[in-house]
Amino acid sequence: MNYQCFFFDKNIFFSQGLKSVIQDACDDSMRVQFTSSNNIHQLVEVLKQQRNEREQRWVICDFESFPQGRFNVLNMIKMYYRHHRQKLVILLSENNIPLFFALHSLLPGAHWLLKSESKQNVSLFFNELKCSEIGQNVFSPSLVSYTRMKWLTADAGCYISSDEWWLMEEIFKGKSLSQIANEVNINVRRLSYYKRRLMKRLNVTSNVALFNVFKCIVATPRND
Repeated sequence: MNYQCFFFDKNIFFSQGLKSVIQDACDDSMRVQFTSSNNIHQLVEVLKQQRNEREQRWVICDFESFPQGRFNVLNMIKMYYRHHRQKLVILLSENNIPLFFALHSLLPGAHWLLKSESKQNVSLFFNELKCSEIGQNVFSPSLVSYTRMKWLTADAGCYISSDEWWLMEEIFKGKSLSQIANEVNINVRRLSYYKRRLMKRLNVTSNVALFNVFKCIVATPRND
C-alpha cells in the first residue's frame, strides 16, 4: 500500500516531528510520500485530486494555520474532502478545545489530534488511522478523556456552538448585530441571545473581554 501525506501547517518543525512518527508507524511494505504547504489554495487542489485506489491519502491540517475567516474555510474544505475517500486529520492546540464540538459538526468525517499529546499517544493515533475504515473516526486520546471529563462534571457548557462561532467571526469583520441580521434574514434578538449566551458561557461581562477570550480560542500563531 502506498501512502500520500499532505501537511498544511505553518510550523514546519512540528510537521517534521509528525513525519518521523508516521514513518515509524509504517512497515517496510508501505511506501510513504510527504508533501507540505501553507497555501490554502494548494490545500483545496490536493483535496480535489482523484485518489489512486491502491493508495491512501492523509491530509493533515493544523487548525491554527488556516487563514482568518476559518468558519468559511472549513465549509470550503467540507465540500471536497469526502469526495475521494481520503482521510482528513485536524491538529488542535489545547486553547482550541472549546471549538471542538462546532468543528466536529462541520467536519463529522475528520480525525482529530491534540498537538500536546505524548509521542506514544501520537503513535497510537496514527496506527489507528492506518487501520481505520472510511467513515470511522479516530480521536486523540487526551481529547477523548478531556471531553468525557467535561460531560461527567456537567461542564460541557464551556464549548462553543457553530452558530456562536459564525456570529463572532461576523462581528470581528466590524458588522453590527443589525447588519448581520439583515444579511442573513434573521431576527436581531436571536443574534443578541447567541451573544449573551456566549458571554455567560465564557464568564465575561464586556464586549472587549469577549473579543479577547475568543481571539485566544481561534488564535493564529505569530511567525517570528
